[in-house]
Amino acid sequence: MTGPTFSHELTGEPSRLTLRGELDEATTVELRELIGTATGALHQDLVIDLSGVDFLPSAAVGVLAKARATASGNGAELTFVAEEGSIAQRVLTICGLPHQDA
Repeated sequence: MTGPTFSHELTGEPSRLTLRGELDEATTVELRELIGTATGALHQDLVIDLSGVDFLPSAAVGVLAKARATASGNGAELTFVAEEGSIAQRVLTICGLPHQDA
């Protein structure tokens, strides 16, 4: 039996982190590290595209919310993007995290 699938890609200026697959407990730790690295420890703007995420548990939502708050306190902005109707869009809406449509 194989574990959950998760992949990511960091591109462009401004930086865009595109996530795909399942954000389980182990990949949530990886997500925290990815965001920290991509933003210079939450001091630079970052767009996080969650449209391809098909499992977004509360632990991952917590990482996103905390990162957004910390970045804002540092003068940086994290922007969440999710395709309308996607699991990520529904979870972000329910949790009250601002996001843009993909």
